[in-house]
Formats: sequence, structure tokens, C-alpha cells
Amino acid sequence: MEDLKKKTVAETLKSRLQAPWVWLILVLTLGLTALFYVSQKPQMVLYNQYIKNISEYQLLETKLMRSMERVRMGRMTDSTVIQSQIMVLREIAVSFSHDMEGLKDIKIKTPPQSSVVRFEREVTRKLSGVSWYYINRNAWFVTRDSLLAQMEGLPSNTLVALYTLLDSASAGASVVRPAQLELPDSLAKGIDGLLASNADLNMAWNRLNSDVTMACSEELVQFFQMENLDEISFKSRIPMVFYFLSIVLLLTTFFFIFRAKQ
Repeated sequence: MEDLKKKTVAETLKSRLQAPWVWLILVLTLGLTALFYVSQKPQMVLYNQYIKNISEYQLLETKLMRSMERVRMGRMTDSTVIQSQIMVLREIAVSFSHDMEGLKDIKIKTPPQSSVVRFEREVTRKLSGVSWYYINRNAWFVTRDSLLAQMEGLPSNTLVALYTLLDSASAGASVVRPAQLELPDSLAKGIDGLLASNADLNMAWNRLNSDVTMACSEELVQFFQMENLDEISFKSRIPMVFYFLSIVLLLTTFFFIFRAKQ
């Protein structure tokens, strides 16, 4: 009797599973589960965090270049502020690159690899240039002060011309000693070398003061913003799909129960 009962239950279950309505209910249930899983993905939170991080990088780079402007004019000789700013910016760039590798491993969409690599490379290049410029620009002012001490005793008109020349160079302008400005050989050699060094520093400054790193960072921000918009658009449609599938599942279940009773 027990075996017959088990056989009857098994046959009933088998006949139910062969009914298309049962499979429809299973498919709808799985669809709702998958929809709920997709709606819980953390992309938007992550993207907003990286937009914040890159915006912070842009702000800190702007502050660094303001500090370097003072270095350029000879108004900042303390390296503590510059070095701390460089360390923070380098850490942001390296951490961002590492995080993008981690996101790719868990199948979250990231900016193109070329954009990430270019951002880190340009930041590293700029910060290395900043360190070089800081050291050499301060050394330039030390040399200038030494030459100013050697200028004592020159005729007043020569002193005025030299002061004007060195003031322009101290402001970052590329200038050369006029041929008619005659100086003692040792002083002339020192002034010419100082002005040549200033021209090299001026070219280095123009490279540092470019917007390459800002353009790279802005490209990354735009990527995350576009992905955020796509996520918002996608998730705005999830409730409608969820409600529709829920209603279909409910109606299908009622219909299946009604057919079973018949």
C-alpha cells in the first residue's frame, strides 16, 4: 500500500513537471531572482567613489601647481609641502590603476586599459618633472644670489641693466644678455650660464604647466559619469519589469492552481 502511494505521488509530480505552466512559473521565478541580483550590483556606488577620487586628484594637482608657481618666482624654498603633495598625488594614481585591475577581475566595467595606463604614466611623468624643477629652480636662485654679490662695484648703468635682466629671468621669462652689455669675463660667463639655465627651466615649466594630466583625468571622470547615466537608465526600468513579471507569475500560479483542481 505504501509503495502504491509513493508511486502515485511520483507519477503525479512527474505529470505536473511535464505541464508547461510549471516550467513557466519556474522561469518567471528565476527571472525575478536574476532581476533582483542585477539591481543590487554596486556599480553606481563604486563609480561615484572614483569620480570623487579623481576630482580630488584634480583639486590637489591645482594646489600643487600653485605651490610650484611660487617656487618658480623664488617665493617657496621649503620642500615639505611640495613633497607631501607629490606623495598624495602619486598614491591616488597608483591606487586607481590597481583598483581598476581588481574591478576587471570581478567583471565590473572599467575605463579602457589604455586610458588607465596613460593616466598613471602622465601623472608619474609630471610628478617627476615637478621634483626636478623644484630642485633646479631653487639652485638657480642660489646661483643668482651669488652672482648678485659679484656685481658690486660695477657702473650704475650696468647694474640697472643687469638687475632688470635678472628680474625678468627670476619671473620666469627667457632672456639673454645684450651684446652691448660688457662685463668682466668671469661675471659674463656666470650670467650667460644662469640665463641659459633659466631658458631650460622655462621650457621645463611649460611642459609641467600643460593640461595633459587634467585631460587624462577628465576622460576617466566622463567615463564614470556616462556609466552612471547608463546604470540610472537601466535601473529605472527594473521596477516596471519586476512588477510585470510578478503579475504574470501571480496570474500563472492562480491559473495553474485552477487547472489542477479541475
